[in-house]
Amino acid sequence: MKKIMVSFLTISSLAVSLHAYDQADRIQDMQTMEASMAQIQRGILYNNKKMVLQGVANLKQASSNVEVPQKTEMDYSSTFARKQAAHIMKFADKIKKNIEDGHKHGAAMNYTKVLDQCISCHNKIRKWNQ
Repeated sequence: MKKIMVSFLTISSLAVSLHAYDQADRIQDMQTMEASMAQIQRGILYNNKKMVLQGVANLKQASSNVEVPQKTEMDYSSTFARKQAAHIMKFADKIKKNIEDGHKHGAAMNYTKVLDQCISCHNKIRKWNQ
């Protein structure tokens, strides 16, 4: 009886710890990405290097978490979202380098490129253009 109870508790604790990435997680990550973008923009406008670098770090962290479930075998939304996230991280790294080198115009240009990736992904995944 004792072994059964221990086994049951172990299995139930594993089930709780194996939390799948769901819509609530995705919403939280999207909100974090939006707040990070606002922080980067504010940092550029206020000439606050620390604010920009923190925004870049937050953006990269949230971007690395984002997952989009595949609805059908022929649905490439998840692959597209992963590519967009990779592009976002690439441009975020460029923002960081530009700010560290004192090139605010370059940082602003790469900020716009990140925003373009966000809009492109939302157009496809959320079907904004229909």
